[in-house]
Amino acid sequence: MAEKDILEKVLLSCEDVFADCWNALVCGGRQVMDGTKLLPAPTESFYRREKELHSQFSDVSFCRVEEGKVRAQYIIENETQARRKQVLRKASYQGGAYRAQLESSRPVYPVAGMVLDWSHSWSRIPLSLKKLLEMDGAEAEDLQLVDEVELAVYYMKNLPEEVRKRFTSDMGFVADFLSEGGFEGRSGQKILHPQALCEMMYALTGDSRFTELVDEISKRQNRGKEIIMCEYLDMLEARGEIKGIEKGIEKGEKRFAKLIQALLQEKKFDVIALAAKDSDKRRELYKTYGI
Repeated sequence: MAEKDILEKVLLSCEDVFADCWNALVCGGRQVMDGTKLLPAPTESFYRREKELHSQFSDVSFCRVEEGKVRAQYIIENETQARRKQVLRKASYQGGAYRAQLESSRPVYPVAGMVLDWSHSWSRIPLSLKKLLEMDGAEAEDLQLVDEVELAVYYMKNLPEEVRKRFTSDMGFVADFLSEGGFEGRSGQKILHPQALCEMMYALTGDSRFTELVDEISKRQNRGKEIIMCEYLDMLEARGEIKGIEKGIEKGEKRFAKLIQALLQEKKFDVIALAAKDSDKRRELYKTYGI
């Protein structure tokens, strides 16, 4: 599980992919965030519980830097299923980021966050702090005193087509595959981060073909060759055909071995010789012996 979580984070750790997610999901497709202006931000923050100091880690975080100054910090959380108290995690992560600014003499900058949910279904979790408190019995008068924290959750396996079309980075391949089961709509698009993409596809689907192609794709990219999705599809198809052939051969060998064992038990040595060279005779014997 830990390895799967790491593989899901690697692609998002690419500046262009991180910015693309923000532009496609939060900004409605407007190219507001520029990946070239992003620098990795700390993902670890600290808090005290029962007099002990504990650390907490957010998934992926970047700062937008312009003219040598941090203008904002952004946090993206990956969840296989968003938790009911997810809004408290957001408040905690952002609170940790603001706490880090408390002792600084530099101007304070905003911290924003969102959640990418990779589960198959929608989660009916409270999307605001006040809603969570209300559901847990907080009084209306007390709620008026509470500062609001709102949660933005995007269900990556249920994104509408018009939203998926906004992606311009490798994340578009992931979003399309999860919704359509293929990459055909992006067959002419370049793959910029082949290893990260292959590993994330494996983490999300469990299909080992994706990671089996990593070395071959990386070698092509190291030689300066661009990887177009249509080429990748051809490689996947070929890999699937090879595996199918291998499985077919293995199945045929096991079937024939079972037939030979049956014939040996009956000491039909002449029939064994005939079955070895005559495919029609083999099919007849398979049927006779129920193999």
